[in-house]
Amino acid sequence: MKLYTLPTATLLAIIVLSGCSDQKPKKSTVHYDAPKLLETKCASCHNLDMPPKTSDDEKAPPLYTVTVHLKDWIKSETDTENRAKFVAFLRKYVLHPSREISYCDKDSLAKYGLMPSQSGLVTEDEVGAIASHIYEMYDQKEMLKIVQRRNYLSSLPPHKQVLESYDCKLCHIYSNGKLAPTFAMIGKRYGKDGIKQIESSITKGSKGRWQNYYGGMRAYPTITTAQLKGMAEWIVEQR
Repeated sequence: MKLYTLPTATLLAIIVLSGCSDQKPKKSTVHYDAPKLLETKCASCHNLDMPPKTSDDEKAPPLYTVTVHLKDWIKSETDTENRAKFVAFLRKYVLHPSREISYCDKDSLAKYGLMPSQSGLVTEDEVGAIASHIYEMYDQKEMLKIVQRRNYLSSLPPHKQVLESYDCKLCHIYSNGKLAPTFAMIGKRYGKDGIKQIESSITKGSKGRWQNYYGGMRAYPTITTAQLKGMAEWIVEQR
């Protein structure tokens, strides 16, 4: 049997081409945690709350204020165009700020000064992720809902503020004593002399104090002093 061999150049071409055909374009797998970036890259100068908080010694205006005003200043015909311009502007400005391209009014520039360049502290892509996130996050309609909700809660007695704001009712009312003791059971057990104990259980959590309830209660350390006192007193009244 006669064997046929391919010319060396042809063989090399086949090997190279076949190798190329197996290669697929690489896709970027970078995922940016925008909320975390917002905290680590922006919070040292900008207040991030909504509604925003201000102080006499603030280094920069609240980020809500910056975002809302910037949305208006670069207003486009559609929200898609507005978002694109918003993100593109911040990608450029944060790394290369200048008075020529700044949208800040003269009073703000006089108060805060020009934003220092963040080049070397944050990448352009990270700025883009942050910009896209705050465009959605800081919305005037959402802000209005938050303010209305806070105004509603502030009009309620302290214990109702707690019941409306936290998940107490799920275990202590709606489960009818199956997941946790009812408020009536707690009030009957501790009475007026046990108000401090009830307050401690609310703020620090508790476990093992009730037979047949093994899950325990998690802590609610953010509850205000007035809400804590009002809630404990209300629970005792349920006995």
